[in-house]
Amino acid sequence: MIWNLIGTLVLGVAAAAVTLVLFRVLGRPAPRWLLPAAAGVAMLGFHIWTDYSWFRRTTAELPGHVVVAESYASSNPLQPWTLVVPRIDRFSAVDTRRIRHHPDVPDMAMAVVYLVARWNPTIEANQLYDCATPRRADVGLDLQVDAEGRPVDPDWVTLPADDPVRLAVCDASRGRS
Repeated sequence: MIWNLIGTLVLGVAAAAVTLVLFRVLGRPAPRWLLPAAAGVAMLGFHIWTDYSWFRRTTAELPGHVVVAESYASSNPLQPWTLVVPRIDRFSAVDTRRIRHHPDVPDMAMAVVYLVARWNPTIEANQLYDCATPRRADVGLDLQVDAEGRPVDPDWVTLPADDPVRLAVCDASRGRS
């Protein structure tokens, strides 16, 4: 966050300097309002670019085995342009290499899901997905299973049938079986 602030300030000073040099080369005095306006437009443009390109830049750095399952767009009245075109500022990703399932229970898969949000630390969640029934449970590494390999007493959360994270986990799990 500090680097964005520094980059924004440096870009504002650079835009004002380029504007000043351009007017000096032309041999004309720059209007008094133009230097702060050039700095402001450059800083605002840079801020908008970093907001809208964050998702693309972040997901481009993910390893190939981490699949983005869902992204979430948001708007903010203090940034009116986001009311017209919402920006993506968080997403859920599944680590396909860390999906596990019990050989006797192929319809359930335990996956590591990364919850990534801009300006927040990434959360690594262990989640159990029932691929036969749209539901999931947040589980710890101490998950207990019965003799048949089914989890003992998880707190299931009902999901819509088209839940993207569940579909990503179950599709990746089927692909590995």
